[in-house]
Amino acid sequence: MSAVNIFKRTSFSALARILQDSLSLTVKLSFPLLPRLAKIAAYILVILNLRSLPFGWHIKLFWPVFRLRWYAWCVRMRTLSLSSATRNAAASKFLDNLSPVGQNPLDKLIVLKGWAGPDDCDYNWHLSNSSYPKVLDYARMNSALTAFPYYLRAGGWIALAGTHFHFIREIPIFARYEVRSQLIGWDSKWFYIVHRFVTHRKPTSRSAKSKNDETPSATPPRVSNSNTSTTSAHSDTCHSHPSTPLTDLSPSPSSTNLQIALHPPPNATTTATAMPTSTRVPVVVVEPEPDGATLHCVSVNVMVFKVGRITVPPALVLASEGFGATPEQGIAARERALALGLDKMRELYRGGWRAEVSSEQGSSSGADGEQKQQSVWWDEAMRGLEGRIERRMQKVVGVREGLEGALEIKVL
Repeated sequence: MSAVNIFKRTSFSALARILQDSLSLTVKLSFPLLPRLAKIAAYILVILNLRSLPFGWHIKLFWPVFRLRWYAWCVRMRTLSLSSATRNAAASKFLDNLSPVGQNPLDKLIVLKGWAGPDDCDYNWHLSNSSYPKVLDYARMNSALTAFPYYLRAGGWIALAGTHFHFIREIPIFARYEVRSQLIGWDSKWFYIVHRFVTHRKPTSRSAKSKNDETPSATPPRVSNSNTSTTSAHSDTCHSHPSTPLTDLSPSPSSTNLQIALHPPPNATTTATAMPTSTRVPVVVVEPEPDGATLHCVSVNVMVFKVGRITVPPALVLASEGFGATPEQGIAARERALALGLDKMRELYRGGWRAEVSSEQGSSSGADGEQKQQSVWWDEAMRGLEGRIERRMQKVVGVREGLEGALEIKVL
């Protein structure tokens, strides 16, 4: 064997031994750390997905209920030395004071805050479209406890009859957002609530702010997707926030186009090929909220008040909570409900309102001999809101009509 072969074989053997010794040393040094790192990673994973663990949805949904019961229990404890009747009266007074007495139902805004956690986001690193309905479960529960506590105590519940989403912008992961819920209007059975997902921009430096005020932005405003024909009208729903009361709005061109699409004139051509692509769907500019917040999603919910299987008129529920067209009307309606008592109101919700409507419709004769129909006390509390309700309902009623119209489409 030559000296060269001996040198090569010796060099390779030495290199192999060095690599083997290095690998074994690395394994010996890192192996004790692997269990610790695995535990830390598992803890972080559980914490990030805490809201999606078993019963996480139930706990978050009913947390406002637990909180109210805790407050009521604290009221009872403060009056523990008093008689049982006094304790019950104090707890009832506390619960009665939760109702929004004297407020206008169309101006009431309820805000729920949240953040886009990893468990709510998809592979695009923004809030998943499946998370919006889940968040609205929390928003509806929060709104119900805030606006209708007296009705819920009487055994009432609220059913969701339909929902519609209009996605405008994505909510990025870890971003904080608000769900602003507002009553839009109602009829004899249904009532409509609009939920708006918004975020607030991070505050910029004073110099950058002054620069932006002086220099107009070159970025064009964000517009809705031209392929969403049924949602362009819903993005025109009124903007509002706690410091800016809602104002009356007249029907916008987009809502007019929606009504034309739903109920075309007899001589109108409704086929897609007969209409130019550029004129099929109006482009709607999505403007920021009045307080500068960025609008990401709008959802219209069609809901109904129920006690058992019996439908309760929305005006009755609103008036019994103390809502009214004016503070005086709301206070008068609330006093009427409290004078009847919770048991009588429970009977009224369960169908007794029909008998009262019939008795009130035993109208009196006017000076000209005509019969003048009288309104029940809950309708009197809302007298003066008819115009606003009609104008606002024109913007959202197409949601229910569109969903009901989809039922008529037969699958071949």
